[in-house]
Amino acid sequence: MRFLICFLILIVSPVFSSKAQEAESLEIRANACEKAIEGESSSSTRIRAVDKAVFLGLKNLSIFDQDKENMDDYDLNVMIYRILDEYVEDLSSKVTKSNEDKVCVQIEGYVNPSKINIVREEFKKNLQGSNNSNEEVFDIVQNVNEEIKVSPKNVEELALVYVDDLVYYNGSKSKKYANILKQKIENNSYYYLTEEKELADYVITPKILKAKVDLLDKDHKRLQVVLVLEVSGITQDILPVTQNRFLLFSAEESEQHIADRLIKKLLEAASSEAVRQIEIKETAKLEQNTLGRIL
Repeated sequence: MRFLICFLILIVSPVFSSKAQEAESLEIRANACEKAIEGESSSSTRIRAVDKAVFLGLKNLSIFDQDKENMDDYDLNVMIYRILDEYVEDLSSKVTKSNEDKVCVQIEGYVNPSKINIVREEFKKNLQGSNNSNEEVFDIVQNVNEEIKVSPKNVEELALVYVDDLVYYNGSKSKKYANILKQKIENNSYYYLTEEKELADYVITPKILKAKVDLLDKDHKRLQVVLVLEVSGITQDILPVTQNRFLLFSAEESEQHIADRLIKKLLEAASSEAVRQIEIKETAKLEQNTLGRIL
């Protein structure tokens, strides 16, 4: 009898262990529909519908009740999308309706609460660290200034920078955003802007690689923009400075206005790094020239 009990324990224990592990994960179940877009494949419409359903399924979990009380809807949605992108497991979906107008899906999946807590803590730290104190800003400026130790003495030492038109993913171009970029990077002590591309030491070509709007629900949309500044002249190859952002906004807001605002922000963020790389390269050249004259 004792042998039989031990044998049963050996058999049943793994089952109990497996059930305990399963209990750690939360089940996600949701339905969603997406309107078909002219020229879009049905598979793309289905992907958008699945994305929307998973988002809604996550947001409806009771584990986020406290977050809904402490966070505004925008920040909560951003956090949930981070979880959606990285931590949803065993996701399955099936089409419940499909015609020329829309695609509807039903999804099932799981998410581990420990993963939600990881993202929640990281998100809190990012929010707390997003507003630098005056002392932190001063330290950042000091660190940058320490990297750039040599400045041009006269105009002959200044480099020439040419800014090309912004190129969209469909091949069209925009002088408007090129001019905005010029305004952000002009008046620099290491270079001045030129309108002669052939004479330039550095050429900056801004490009929009992706601009996509998804309808999340009847009240919210999500815009994703991927922008890159291709900088030639720093290395033998083109140096890409990339910015990729999501922006959640009200369905009542103008998509064009929201996209314009986000592109300007990405241009500002990318231009800071592009300028920094040019300044570092020019500093190295000036140091080398100074050393040559001394020797």
